Amino acid sequence: MTTRAPDRIDTSRAALIAYDVCRRALSPSDPARRAAMKPALDAWVTLIGACRARKMPIIYTTPVSRADGADVVLLPTDLSVETGVPSLTNCVEGTPEAGFPDEIAPRPEDYVYLKRRPSAFYGTGVAELLRALHRTALVIGGGATNRGVETSVREAFSMDLDTVVVRECCWGGDAAAHAYSLTTSMKMYARVRSLEQTLAMLT
Repeated sequence: MTTRAPDRIDTSRAALIAYDVCRRALSPSDPARRAAMKPALDAWVTLIGACRARKMPIIYTTPVSRADGADVVLLPTDLSVETGVPSLTNCVEGTPEAGFPDEIAPRPEDYVYLKRRPSAFYGTGVAELLRALHRTALVIGGGATNRGVETSVREAFSMDLDTVVVRECCWGGDAAAHAYSLTTSMKMYARVRSLEQTLAMLT
């Protein structure tokens, strides 16, 4: 009879990716949206604190495009045609909304990457950093769950990275797609766990 390995995270070889935890997403100017995002922001405060306590590298990404729009993705997709919205909309580079909420602001020892496409890895240098730090496991969350987070998780799987997705640290504008990503599609490529489960796994 095969004994199942303990559900844990080896913090000596793991890093945290705080995917697109920018002000635009977690502390928007609209009071109603800001209140709706507060649980996710609180979850990030807890998760980042736990990872810092265990000396794990903290890697932030923020989605940016140039103010003149020269690097904006305008490829036609079914969704862009249906909604009239470009297939990818980022913060304007250098603006306050592209920064991070004070509660989870990066520290000097952290790593911050500007990201112009959905994946945390494409064109950022994050994959190279993980190799340099000898990190082969990831903890990740962010938004949108079914878009950028799932894109990154799939790519991490292709790079043989052991990945844990934290539910409470994910969000999305499409509730059904957000739920399906967490309960079905990402289970093929990662372990999806609650914040409480993740904190226990870090010990």
